[in-house]
Parts: sequence; structure tokens; C-alpha cells
Amino acid sequence: STGAFTTLSASGAATFTGDVTLGNAATDTITISGTVGINAGSIDNTTIGATTASTGAFTTLLASGTATLSTVDINGGAIDSTTIGANTASTGAFTTLSASGTATLSSVDINGGAIDGTTIGANTASTGAFTT
Repeated sequence: STGAFTTLSASGAATFTGDVTLGNAATDTITISGTVGINAGSIDNTTIGATTASTGAFTTLLASGTATLSTVDINGGAIDSTTIGANTASTGAFTTLSASGTATLSSVDINGGAIDGTTIGANTASTGAFTT
């Protein structure tokens, strides 16, 4: 049946089928005490964790503009002002590697080029084998 109510309350579980509209203006406040389950839908135009931050698990995370996270700033495909491997070193694969200033490498393997203007053995003398 249908009806118009000033106040509607239910004890126990309430089930609504079909479309449900809560409120009719942007100034309406809808308060939910307890937990909310959203199934087979999306949450649009809603800030999540604005008052109390929490964790989330997402299959896809998209951000428009600049996304600043507590440990990394990624925008436009660039990772800015972020040290990579500071606490736990790992490997990297690059098409081009460039450095400004001094580059300190624990071991160097240079192929297909010459080492010019470099003192070899300046701090620790070693042996060398040369063709010319």
C-alpha cells in the first residue's frame, strides 16, 4: 500500500525495493547510525574519510589533477621529490638514466664507451690490463 508519513520508524530490519529517495533538497541532512552496505553501485561526488581517515582497498584508483599521498607525489606521469630505494634498495630498468651533480655508484660496468678524464685507483691502487 502507499501512504504519506510525517515520521516513519521501524524496529528491526526494513527492506525497500525499487528506487528509494531520501531527502529532497541539497540542504537536507540524512543521518545513518550504524553501518551502511552498498552493493552493485558506486559512490559519486562524496568525500570519504573527511572527518576520520581510514584505509581502503580498491581494484582501480583514479585521481584527476594532482594526487598527493603521504609518501609520494605522482602527477602527469612524474614522481616528484621522492627518494626511491632510500630504505630498501631494489632494481630498476630505464631507457635513459641521467644525473645532475655527482653520481656515486657502488660498482660500474661501462660497455660500448670510453672512460675519459677519470683517475683510476686514486684512493685504492689496483692492477690494470691495457691493449695500448
